Amino acid sequence: MAYGKIKADALIYDNSGSDVEVSLSSLTSTLSSSDIGSTVQAFDADTAKRDTTNTYTALQTMNAGIAVDGPYKQAAEAVGALDIDLATGNYFTKTIAGNSTFTFSNPPASGTVGTFTLELTHTSGTVTWPASVKFPADTAPTLSTGKTHLFVFVTDDGGTRYRGAALADYVN
Repeated sequence: MAYGKIKADALIYDNSGSDVEVSLSSLTSTLSSSDIGSTVQAFDADTAKRDTTNTYTALQTMNAGIAVDGPYKQAAEAVGALDIDLATGNYFTKTIAGNSTFTFSNPPASGTVGTFTLELTHTSGTVTWPASVKFPADTAPTLSTGKTHLFVFVTDDGGTRYRGAALADYVN
């Protein structure tokens, strides 16, 4: 970036196809540092200051927390095989029609809480969970076929243990 001075008598800018000339001698006010944030907006090259929604395509770390006032949404991730990849989202859907053994991959690091929900449409077969999953009374729920079930899992130790809860037997 270059720094320096420019001497000019006028500033010309394009206003939707027509040039507008502003005499610099007509700009008599002097800005001071106290004007930043009130009269003029400060420039920060590392900060997006837009009047549109920011869309992030990579992980963002919010060290000071985040407050949500209003709805938020996340796309439901359809599970192709039987591995639930926690790096891809936190709401997953799967339909099974036979005996199925689930695995979980890419949990957050130990000391960071990770949660996810699995919406399981169950037409037939039995479900086997990873040994790291602990349900109440250390007993996986009994599932009725032909129903949809919701499972919520929480880990805070890098996936060594997942605490699981089930809302079972919703009508499809």
